Amino acid sequence: MYEQSPQTYDAATKAAVDIARVVRQTVDFAPTLADSPPLDAAKVANREATNCFGHVIIASECLEQLGIEHFVSYANQHAMVTLFDWSSRRAFLLDVATEELCCDMTGVIGSGAPNPLDQLAMGELRAVNTFFSGELLKRLPPSIDRQKFMSSRPWLSFDAIDVAQSHEHKPRNRILQFLTLPSVPGRMLLIQQYNAARQVGSGDIETASKELSELSGLYLDVDSRNGLKEVDELCRRLILAGKYDEVIDLAAMVDESLVPDDKSKNKLFLPDIMRKIARQTENKELAWRAIKLYEENPPNSLRNGKLAAARKLLDNL
Repeated sequence: MYEQSPQTYDAATKAAVDIARVVRQTVDFAPTLADSPPLDAAKVANREATNCFGHVIIASECLEQLGIEHFVSYANQHAMVTLFDWSSRRAFLLDVATEELCCDMTGVIGSGAPNPLDQLAMGELRAVNTFFSGELLKRLPPSIDRQKFMSSRPWLSFDAIDVAQSHEHKPRNRILQFLTLPSVPGRMLLIQQYNAARQVGSGDIETASKELSELSGLYLDVDSRNGLKEVDELCRRLILAGKYDEVIDLAAMVDESLVPDDKSKNKLFLPDIMRKIARQTENKELAWRAIKLYEENPPNSLRNGKLAAARKLLDNL
């Protein structure tokens, strides 16, 4: 038992693996469906099945009861538990549903940014790193068919996008955006973001918008390759309902949640929303604000075209 052990990092990772096994055996993994129920911290452990968010919440609460320091991490719409060692700089992954991915992941996280522990110690709300899933796959036993393994765990890469478009696999598809938060706020964030998505599915778009707007700087699904699809759809529905202030709050939340080095079209999401609303409401000030935000982004054909459209809109108002 961990309590009777020297309570070293190695003892903590062993206890974490044991906890993951118990959770995996008692609560089946189930993908999120349109009618999936909301997550509730008090009830999730009593369900027969849950998604990766639920698995993380259960495992995290068990680790917390043992006094084991751990973190909640997120990559490509998938949540997991992570452990880090201050002295040796080792890292451990706990993907509860997958026994093979409850393993050492030292060297899997890119060295371009500071260690997650260092980022969080400096006061960051979340740590931002890169995750090399190809490196992680090298650590699987030789008996495992890696292609089948990845096919059943699509979060490990963005290959499916390129295969659909060009039938090619690109190395960058297995370099993921990797976000890490302290355990307690991490669990709370998973619950709030997941439940907001369920509220959208049930048609309660105003409550969903309010819940998501509270996640400024923390919204998880900001990897540009996922295209902000869920929040974009919510914004579209809010605009149709005439909830313009709520839409701008939501888009601002997304903008403040983008990682610092994001150079993708996600940076244009907020001014795009402002331009759409300005056109519908004939709001000159909003069109002007959209222009200023477009101008803050580096010139390229996409940005230039949107900027020209915003300027034309302002001239016509």
